Amino acid sequence: MSNTLSFLGQAVTVCPSVFDTLIVGTGAAAYNAALHLFDRGVSNIALLTEDRLGGTSRNTGSDKQTYYKVACAGTTPDTPRAMAATLFSGGSMDGDLALCEAAHSLQEFFHLVGIGVVFPHNRYGEFAGYKTDHDPLERASSTGPYTSRQMTEHLETEVYRRSIRLIDKTRVIKLLTSVGDKARAYGVLCLEQENAFCVYLARYIIFATGGPAGLYRETVYPLKHFGASGVLAREGVEFANLTEWQYGIGSTKFRWNLSGSYQQVIPRYVAIDTAGREHEFLRDYFPTMKQLSAAVFLKGYQWPFDPAKLGDDGSSLIDCAVYREKYLNDRRVYLDFIHNPAGDFSLDTIDRTAYTYLARSDALAATPVERLQRLNPQAYQLYQSHGIDPVSEYIEIDVLPQHHNGGVAVNIWWETSIKRLFAIGECAGTHGVKRPGGSALNAGQVGGLRAAEYIAWNIAVPDTFFDNAGAVVVQASNSLASFERVLGRAVSGAASAEELLRRLQSLNSATASFLRSKQRLAEGLASIKALEQEPFRTGNGDLTALFCFKETLVLSRLLYETILFYIEQGGKSRGSYLILDALNADIPRAPELDATFHDKVLRSRYDPVSGAALIDARPVRPIPDADTWFERVWHDYTAGYGSSV
Repeated sequence: MSNTLSFLGQAVTVCPSVFDTLIVGTGAAAYNAALHLFDRGVSNIALLTEDRLGGTSRNTGSDKQTYYKVACAGTTPDTPRAMAATLFSGGSMDGDLALCEAAHSLQEFFHLVGIGVVFPHNRYGEFAGYKTDHDPLERASSTGPYTSRQMTEHLETEVYRRSIRLIDKTRVIKLLTSVGDKARAYGVLCLEQENAFCVYLARYIIFATGGPAGLYRETVYPLKHFGASGVLAREGVEFANLTEWQYGIGSTKFRWNLSGSYQQVIPRYVAIDTAGREHEFLRDYFPTMKQLSAAVFLKGYQWPFDPAKLGDDGSSLIDCAVYREKYLNDRRVYLDFIHNPAGDFSLDTIDRTAYTYLARSDALAATPVERLQRLNPQAYQLYQSHGIDPVSEYIEIDVLPQHHNGGVAVNIWWETSIKRLFAIGECAGTHGVKRPGGSALNAGQVGGLRAAEYIAWNIAVPDTFFDNAGAVVVQASNSLASFERVLGRAVSGAASAEELLRRLQSLNSATASFLRSKQRLAEGLASIKALEQEPFRTGNGDLTALFCFKETLVLSRLLYETILFYIEQGGKSRGSYLILDALNADIPRAPELDATFHDKVLRSRYDPVSGAALIDARPVRPIPDADTWFERVWHDYTAGYGSSV
């Protein structure tokens, strides 16, 4: 294919070959999709990534990072349908997706076991499980603090063994789609090193780019993770439950969840004002040390903010207190492991559940850091390895977005509203409001399998789209020209795109996080619309910040519009956010929780032509009453049921 494209005055290199499948991302979901494609005979594929060593899968973990699956040990019976019912019960989740994730969970779990991921089993081969949050059985398993990292590294090794092509240091900045009612994806425009542009063409495209971490200034996501959901939003891809996240207390200097052991040792929460004065603010929320210690201890188990845990001096009051100190009182907030909470703190008088746990763990030491060193030395050493020593310094914290439960809307093959475009992993919005801990790792593996199966079944179907190379170049040229017009207002002397992006991210952290006010959101939306019109400069010839800013603008506007739609249609507090009349209002101890949208999926889409946000709510798809009569299943499967969808 000839190189006849240009963008922003520069020539665009067009890769001469057309891939059968192009996978964007190099996390656990992306690598798994590549393996399943290759092992099903689809070898003309490539993985494309901005940074092979970046991303959430490789760079995050927790005290005991969980993989959720159908139980396969013990005496309590379990089935895929029972697990699907658990996933579905969280609210706003489609039942067919729940059944797919449950039905394939053991297949994907043992696929990981087969390539060397070491999940623990007993001497008889039973893979033991434990209960995680929102889990009625013992379906959870773990390799330790870095389950997703180990998954990624083993999957990557298998990709290298198959010599699958990997294109690194390349950022997707635009999805190329055909026009018309049956729009299809056919390529991506990328920014490479030295600000060079390149187009890659593919019959199928899978986005496995993780959650949209770039929406927020402060997050738990690793610094190298930005996400690419805004790229898809800009092209009019439909989203599901864009409003739904998980938020929780984490450190900001080194981005990490402060759950589990970090809370169970009962550290001191302290805010410091601009004059350097310390304020131990939790005493304003809990009348006794026993209640305070109970809430802090429980925050280890109940890490994500939950409006249902505000009553009876619940643990989620802590999140509200941290937010108010930081964003309303303009103080920096820390966890102090050096000192015990001030006042009448004593191990003999703290909450009995906390005391018993620490005693049985041989962690009844004098200070929080000594208790942490006994309870979980690895958790202590983790901060030391990142240049932070809890023995001698406070750990700065915030209530941070940790996982996007919503995302791109997909069908049972993880195909999006644009044909031949798939979204898997956290990029896909399959979880609904509440999900069992660890279900995200399973969903990412299952999504890659489902997309690969669909593509493998359909790859032999004739596709004439790329036969006329000239027509493809014309379509790509028109698409790039429209994008160029969007970017055409750069002027010297204006704020840099990086500065504008930081302003937008700071706005989202303060306004569209776990505390939400209709009035403040409306004001924030007006600010976003003003930013859309504000001139900018790119600065130092680096275009990355410009593209990040533009895609984040679109996704931010869609997020605000969707939250406002939800509130205006009667939606109440739920999941991991609290709706208030004003952000400085008193925190309700018994907030009204949502019942209106439990069985609905919020759909939202940006219209690239009009610039409008198109939003509605549809009923969830129920768990299918599928036929499991073996002879019929055998016939349908051998006939290639995936090729008829």
